[in-house]
Amino acid sequence: LATVVLTAAMSAQVYSTGFESSEGFPANTVYNNTDVALSGAQGKQWGTYFGTPSATSPLTGNQSLQMRWYSASAANKGYAYTNFNTAGVNKVTFNAQNTNGINVIVSYSVNNGTTWLNPQTFVLTSTTASYTYNIPVSETGSNFRFKFQLTYNAAPSATSRLYVDDVKFFAPTMAVVDAGKAKANLVKNTIVSNELIFGATGKISIVNMNGQVVKTAEVSENSRLDVSGLTKGTYVVTGIVNEQAVSQKIIKK
Repeated sequence: LATVVLTAAMSAQVYSTGFESSEGFPANTVYNNTDVALSGAQGKQWGTYFGTPSATSPLTGNQSLQMRWYSASAANKGYAYTNFNTAGVNKVTFNAQNTNGINVIVSYSVNNGTTWLNPQTFVLTSTTASYTYNIPVSETGSNFRFKFQLTYNAAPSATSRLYVDDVKFFAPTMAVVDAGKAKANLVKNTIVSNELIFGATGKISIVNMNGQVVKTAEVSENSRLDVSGLTKGTYVVTGIVNEQAVSQKIIKK
């Protein structure tokens, strides 16, 4: 009797910082630096422009990263970025807060900061809140840097602040699930010629080895799906079974 092994798609934390002095971020009170200042542990440094790790009104702990905007130098919009690569990241979470309508643009780079991609503006408030920035699933890069840049819809009338804290990076990981124990047999026949037979109900996607979704469908237990049009090779069928995200490898003959 063959054992069917499924994998549950999960995310694991691979990096975190609260910009504390114990992490190599000395607090400063100079916020209008026109040269990028590096701080942080060796190999995990952040660069900041018009900003600094600060002990002034931290969001959590004793310090936060703080960028400031000054009406006297309105063109200088503060930013901070990771001066190091982190492999395989699929999402970033962070806490943030503003004064005077300041927002933050988060983006990523796969070429050591030469080009910043997928900018997303997060609308902040004067109350600390948590936010999530997702990397597009179509991204094929493997090493990521991230940037947080101050922005606004309308220029404030006075000096304004952007606070960022508790930044965490996550990367996908796969947890092995015994289908017999989990009762989550998504696909009954894993070596197929023309049809897949399903052992569960839900929405499924078929993904090739390049990460491209080649077919989607809504299936039910014992239903069949025509896959005769797929080229020969290995694919992964993903879906939700028993409220658990699972994926199962199949071979198309």
